[in-house]
Amino acid sequence: KFIAFVTTEAETDQPEEDLKPGIDLLGSVNEKFYDMYDRFEPCNDHEVDGCFISTSYDPTTHFEITVKDVVGMYSKITGKHHFCLLFQILDLSVDLSAASATTEE
Repeated sequence: KFIAFVTTEAETDQPEEDLKPGIDLLGSVNEKFYDMYDRFEPCNDHEVDGCFISTSYDPTTHFEITVKDVVGMYSKITGKHHFCLLFQILDLSVDLSAASATTEE
């Protein structure tokens, strides 16, 4: 069994119809769940009020736009303008030695 996400920005008042071409590509489907979310964008001026507000989640399933938004906010807050700064903030390294260690008898 697989779980599939089909997302889009609704262009009509019938989101099921907007998603139909993607759903049809899946073939036989056991269950379908539909949900809609409003998207919001900040309307304040962060230079005036010092408040940094992110946009709502986007329709991409891996949050590509959301990550860019967060990096953009970081750049506005710190004045540093480089995408790699995100990876300097987060420690994404993984020590696999414990996961791959096996006991030999």
